Amino acid sequence: MENPRQDILDLLVELVGIPSVSCTSAEAQAGRFIHSRLGELSYFRDNPGNLQLLPVPGDPFGREVVMAFVEAVPTVKGTVILTGHYDVVGTDDFGSLEELAFSPLEYTSALKERGLDGDAGKDLKSGDYLFGRGVMDMKCGLAVEMALLSEAARDQSSLGVNLLFLAVPDEEVGSAGMRAALPALSKIKEDRGLDYLGAILTEPGNAGAPDAEGEVVFLGAVGKVMPFFYCAGIGSHVGQYFEGLSASLLASHISLLVEGNPLMADRAGNETAPPPACLSIRDIRNGYSVTIPDRAAVFFNYMTLAKTPAEIMKEMKQVAEDACKRTVEQIRESVSRLGLPTDVPRPRVVTFEEFASGTDMVLGGGAKARVRELVRSMDPALDDRQRSLSVVTEMLGWAPPAGPLVIVGFLPPYYPHRQNDGQSQGDLRMRGVADRVIEVARRDHGISMSSREFFAGICDLSYMGFQGSAMDMLCMASNTPGWGSVYRVALRELMGLDIPVLNLGPSGKDPHRPTERLCLSYSLEVFPVLLREAVVSLGLSQPDLDTLKGS
Repeated sequence: MENPRQDILDLLVELVGIPSVSCTSAEAQAGRFIHSRLGELSYFRDNPGNLQLLPVPGDPFGREVVMAFVEAVPTVKGTVILTGHYDVVGTDDFGSLEELAFSPLEYTSALKERGLDGDAGKDLKSGDYLFGRGVMDMKCGLAVEMALLSEAARDQSSLGVNLLFLAVPDEEVGSAGMRAALPALSKIKEDRGLDYLGAILTEPGNAGAPDAEGEVVFLGAVGKVMPFFYCAGIGSHVGQYFEGLSASLLASHISLLVEGNPLMADRAGNETAPPPACLSIRDIRNGYSVTIPDRAAVFFNYMTLAKTPAEIMKEMKQVAEDACKRTVEQIRESVSRLGLPTDVPRPRVVTFEEFASGTDMVLGGGAKARVRELVRSMDPALDDRQRSLSVVTEMLGWAPPAGPLVIVGFLPPYYPHRQNDGQSQGDLRMRGVADRVIEVARRDHGISMSSREFFAGICDLSYMGFQGSAMDMLCMASNTPGWGSVYRVALRELMGLDIPVLNLGPSGKDPHRPTERLCLSYSLEVFPVLLREAVVSLGLSQPDLDTLKGS
């Protein structure tokens, strides 16, 4: 590159210009653009099998994963994965400037004419920031990765390590892209005899640690589960309130026990995850009715650092038991105050696995096949959470429960946490790489960097392997309605991988906001150097380095 900064900026502007909002047809355009641009390199013209478009199975939007492999010369087994997502969140919040959201140069100019207040206004006036949707989350990271991949393609001896590039869709919603890439990751590793030294994600550091001062490199990723509670009460006319049992009341008590509960915030070492947050609480019925709701569902975002699905399921079952007790106590107190005779039934609490097993017994077998057929009949563009809850609703119709019931389970997506515990050779190697990057930033660029154990934003590094037991994964799979049809994770491939991870990204602020912006000087000049340093450092520490030296 004659002018690496300008080349990266030009590519970034082109990438941002594709309005690749998650779960839209435009998202697929970004993948095809990246594939086409890499296909212009002579290396991939000479080695067309090393550049692939991998379809996301059953995807209604036609999205694909871009996978590109550059083999080092001399030949080595050591391989570094570079990955990032090309989807972005929507632009409804851009107001009257929404039409410029994907034109960062024009959008930045328009903001200068209007002016901004606060920190964003200060950055705007500095001239060192580019504004627009996706400039920092995370198309700059992809552009820099593509620049490094291009260098390796032009000179296969430049890095001393193989590069495997993955550009994926759907990270902002359910990581369908990275989940679809898992079989390919396993296959190319087996076919070519590769040794995965590490996976580097280039999400902006601000997205993973918005409270940090200075730039941050991350050695792990938080996990995420979505526990749900499906409440089946007893319907009655509002005029006979105490003849029923409100499912909405049950759901409310559950929410009060879980929402923002600091005792449920997961911990690992000195890190603490945010507490669970309610993402939805609603009754399950169509339209207006003067009947007490007999179906309601509530589900939560639960971020993990160490807790297993089995531990969370045990915790959530106890929550359901406590909520049922509180609900009954509240109704009994109300009845007592009103002087009314009534019998208040205590709801049963079961896991989805227990409920599904009981339903299958009532049907005499075949429940799983009926679920698969049910899912096939659903609109594939329907939200995965809605589809999973619809499975529960339909199953309740197949085998109506005797009395009120609370079903506890999980909804998609599932992100396993990844922690660098410093026990394996690979983890120790990655810690050394992080230290090296921090030192280079300080020594050569006068930039203060720090490391953290977990990238706090949900990210695709979760799928670089599973740090748990088969029983942990079984708990998740058996308690997720429609697992394998509504939602899929390649379990064998996931559990067969154990790739050390690192997040090292550009610098920016305000992801997912109209003031999303990228710091140009750091992101286009310093960050590419640090990313290259990380890759080269991994190559220098690879187990087959002696073979390389002797060749």
